Amino acid sequence: MRVSYEWLKEYIDPGKSAEEVADLLTLSGVEVEAVETFGSSLPSVVVGEVKGLESHPGRSNLTLVDTDIGEETLKIVCGAKNMQVGDKVPTARPGAELPGGRIIEATDIHGVTSPGMICSAQELGLELGSEEEILILDRASKIGDPVDELLGFGDKILVLELTPDRPDCLSMIGVAHEIAALTGKEVKMPRLTPSEKGPSLEESLKVAIVDSELCPRYTVRAVDEITIGRSPLWMQLRLLKAGIRPINNVVDITNYVMWEFGQPLHAFDLDLLKSGEILVRRAQEGEKIVTLDGVERKLTPEALVITDGTRPVALAGVMGGEDTEINDSTKMVLIEAAAFNPTSIRRTARRYNLPSEASQRFEKGVNPEAVTWAQDRAALLMHELTGGTVLRGLIDQNEAPVHETEIRVNPEKINRVLGLELDKDMVVDLLSKLGIAVNNNQEGTLDITVPLRRGDVAIEEDIIEEVARLYGYDKIPVTLPRGELLGNVKSYDERVQDLTRDVLTACGYHECITYSFINPSTLVRLRFPDDDPRMKPIPVQNPFSEEQAVMRTTLLPGLLKTVQHNYSHRELNQMLFEMGAVFEAQSLPLEGLPEERMKLGIAVTGQIPEPNWVDPSRETDFFAIKGALEALFKRLQVEEVSFIPEAMPFSHPARCALIKIKGREVGYLGQVHPDVAEAWEIDQPVTVSEIDLALLCEKANLVPRVAPLPRYPAAKRDLAIVVPKEIPADKLEKAIREAGGDLVSQVKLFDLYEGKQIPEGKRSLAYSITFRRDERTLTEAEINRAQEEIQNALFELGAVLRS
Repeated sequence: MRVSYEWLKEYIDPGKSAEEVADLLTLSGVEVEAVETFGSSLPSVVVGEVKGLESHPGRSNLTLVDTDIGEETLKIVCGAKNMQVGDKVPTARPGAELPGGRIIEATDIHGVTSPGMICSAQELGLELGSEEEILILDRASKIGDPVDELLGFGDKILVLELTPDRPDCLSMIGVAHEIAALTGKEVKMPRLTPSEKGPSLEESLKVAIVDSELCPRYTVRAVDEITIGRSPLWMQLRLLKAGIRPINNVVDITNYVMWEFGQPLHAFDLDLLKSGEILVRRAQEGEKIVTLDGVERKLTPEALVITDGTRPVALAGVMGGEDTEINDSTKMVLIEAAAFNPTSIRRTARRYNLPSEASQRFEKGVNPEAVTWAQDRAALLMHELTGGTVLRGLIDQNEAPVHETEIRVNPEKINRVLGLELDKDMVVDLLSKLGIAVNNNQEGTLDITVPLRRGDVAIEEDIIEEVARLYGYDKIPVTLPRGELLGNVKSYDERVQDLTRDVLTACGYHECITYSFINPSTLVRLRFPDDDPRMKPIPVQNPFSEEQAVMRTTLLPGLLKTVQHNYSHRELNQMLFEMGAVFEAQSLPLEGLPEERMKLGIAVTGQIPEPNWVDPSRETDFFAIKGALEALFKRLQVEEVSFIPEAMPFSHPARCALIKIKGREVGYLGQVHPDVAEAWEIDQPVTVSEIDLALLCEKANLVPRVAPLPRYPAAKRDLAIVVPKEIPADKLEKAIREAGGDLVSQVKLFDLYEGKQIPEGKRSLAYSITFRRDERTLTEAEINRAQEEIQNALFELGAVLRS
């Protein structure tokens, strides 16, 4: 927002310099990014009056202009044709320096000496007109006066860097109110009441709002018998200072009023509307409009349009249409001022890449009061500057009247939050400066009524912020923060997760993090039956894409997608794990919050370790993850873990197991079925596991367990047996430990063999058994007796000694 200081003083006299006002605004939270100077000094460029015009004796395209500059009359050679006798023009005398460093000297032009130059706007550094046109000054200008002062060169421009919550400062009146609150001065409103003549506008025009959600208010006025031309120089200069290019008097007035009140306006050529009706509605699918920039745009129902009953004539709040544009032959103007839905305007401006000063104001919210103020102001200026007649009546369709916000504020809370000791009268005085009405009530609190222009003030905390701003942030004492300092102690579950992460990382696994949203088709690829709870994911109301349409019920889709992505990039050897939440709905549609459970997912594929010249590699399989899980369970001191063979819908039928702790199921482990792996475009075996971390936390013990080093030697015996394949190894190990009793300190399976020397349907297992007592050395007889008991227990399970 660019604020001309000279223009601002039309609404308030701060009694301070522009720099001082900039400091006040910045300290109050309205940041002034820069204070710029408009124009540059033009020494020896003065106001001259055209006294006579005659043709150049040697060139028909040149004119000799008798120019009175007060001290003398100069006969200056000029090529421009837009001057008349009596016009006041900027005249550069010899020695004058123009913007860009050009020095003016007396010059012979085709036999005639020209003692100076009559300047165009562009030669003075103004983006007005063309270089072939002389800048015509106000006829009231005094001959001989410096032109730079007349044009407002040297005016200070305050460049405001506004936060999104302060749209009220996107107007000169809004900035004036802010300065009034900071200085105690009063705001002077511009004239607003136009004189009306002729028939009532309602007799010839009907206005209707179809979608009041996107357009709660729409107003129009009409001005007839206008004359299109250039705006007066003072208005053009003010628009230039605001950063707006002047176009013609009608369009300039709409921009000028927008800068005054922050209320965007649009002007239609009323004679170009095809019917006596204005209809505000959503665009229909496939409708088109050619906007003012000459681009044909295809519309969608998300866009709000202004129509003349038959076709769109404007993209509401964004840009008008070319068909009803103000042109040189326009005689009757329809002025639009409205309130549009900020979200709708923002989306439309982004969709069609049409950012503008108008859309910026609608996006942030306009002052509801300013709608009719801007209408009246624009009509008044059009009457005065275009010679038009303001028709009687203002059509105002207000579907959702806005009322002032009322807030109850506790003065004690203000002091408590800000660390101040302000009495109630001071609080009332500070708020009154903002135009906020304050009433005391019997409860000792304050009843606040916020003016409509401050739509950002809605709750008690906003009032506290306003008190702090006006009191002065720099006056608030610096205090150390108070409160109890709490240590960052992790919860029990977080400690279990950290330990799990450490163990798996030590085993060579890499942690990955995948999205909590998945494509529902990935659950179908995992072959879950329809009645499986994992096939009832929670849908996302507004997903970015189908790939993130539902909340995950298992970690497998994310892990397998990661494996597939890496595999497609020729990363064949992968050891991955993830700890994340899955979401289980009690019913669909949701009647309450879903259950969120932490899970541990693991996936391996390829070879381990990575092929190298020292250690041989082997294909990852069921036992790769099983070994990592056993290490994890041992570190967490989880006991009585069993792996029960059972197939999953997505698994290889003979290479999968449920994982149970003390008989309670906590997860599964298995190789992905080749057909499922193929569906994921993975052409090598993949093994996965998923563990319920919540259940694991219940069984874990994080208290370290230590034991003294043994004082007496151990005895080791190897035992090779042949058993049926269906007998699991852990059942045999359990039998060994039970039969050996306290004498057995360790049992390790060190060999598994199936071959020609072993009967079909059986396998050979070899165990290393360590015997030890803590209080003495075992005798040979005790060891032999224990081994015999172990063998007998194994024989009962169907085992025989391997010869």
